Amino acid sequence: MAEQRVPQTQEQAKAAKRFVEKGPHVVLDTRTRIYWMKKDSWQDKGKFFNWHEARDYADTKNLRKIGGFNDWRLPTADEAATLYQESAENPGKGGAILRIDSIFPEGSFKSCWLAGDTSTRRPRFDFSENKVVTADEYSFGAVRVCRKDTVRKEDTRRPGRR
Repeated sequence: MAEQRVPQTQEQAKAAKRFVEKGPHVVLDTRTRIYWMKKDSWQDKGKFFNWHEARDYADTKNLRKIGGFNDWRLPTADEAATLYQESAENPGKGGAILRIDSIFPEGSFKSCWLAGDTSTRRPRFDFSENKVVTADEYSFGAVRVCRKDTVRKEDTRRPGRR
């Protein structure tokens, strides 16, 4: 007997999506609970930033409370690596093929600055090749800032108990 597939409702299909838009500027990765800025700094400002300017860019997003948050920052290498998807094909700046979900707009720079202090060489994640590379801290690049979703403890007390 053949298994019958029940068609998904639009709500179920949306719930199954890993990356979900949370407003015009923010995307939530439902698997890692990391919020990402939808555009990288190149797409947002039309110019490149060195590593120090990338940190200032995150600070500016915090001052403006983009998405209602004030804890945007440069991602770690492990966090950036979670965006990489081998099967994804997202056209990047200059014709590069980026391996990130299509929820992120086309045209972003192929690598982004990462948090990390390694003297004058700073880490970047390459979304075409799934690897961390280093560059001089004053060379130009882009950043896609992120923030970790806060964990909320549920009140486990029974009603009326203190």
